[in-house]
Amino acid sequence: MLTTKKIEQNKTTFIETNEKYGIMTKELLDFLGEDLFIAPSTSSLNMTGSYPGGLLQITIRACKYAIMTNEILPTNLKHPIESIVKTVFLSQIGKVFMFRLTENESLKKKGQLYEFSDDLIRLRVGERSVYYALQHGVTLTEEEFQAIINYDKDDDDKMAKYYSSSLSSIIRWGFEIAVMEEKNEKK
Repeated sequence: MLTTKKIEQNKTTFIETNEKYGIMTKELLDFLGEDLFIAPSTSSLNMTGSYPGGLLQITIRACKYAIMTNEILPTNLKHPIESIVKTVFLSQIGKVFMFRLTENESLKKKGQLYEFSDDLIRLRVGERSVYYALQHGVTLTEEEFQAIINYDKDDDDKMAKYYSSSLSSIIRWGFEIAVMEEKNEKK
């Protein structure tokens, strides 16, 4: 769980990062509203980020690790930091309205604090993220689009696995390391 102070710190970090890198349009920020800052990343306690503010907490960490990963790559595989930051943050906005607190006591006892919102058409997180971004005036390069769409695809998707740009891998590795860090903190 995050304290109110930590949620506010993450909000400030995001706002400053958005101003520096131009991640989201005002229209997109208005659409997402305060939900962006308090949304969980997952629905269940046995996963990471299943608490208010979990989405932004994990995303900020993933951004840090994606940038670090990019730094160690050979020059021909590197991407501009602006593109990495933009892609990391945009890849998660599809989760903003995805979950709602559960009222089901049996689910709560099993550690599932959130349920999927029935108000949304079922899309993968990456697909919904791109939809939100494009609907609200964000411009994406082909590689940014591909990285967001491929973020949550399974390893058996051969097109995503073998034919994606290195940006897709950088983003995925950033999130994998962020999740590992959070899981390690729970021990």
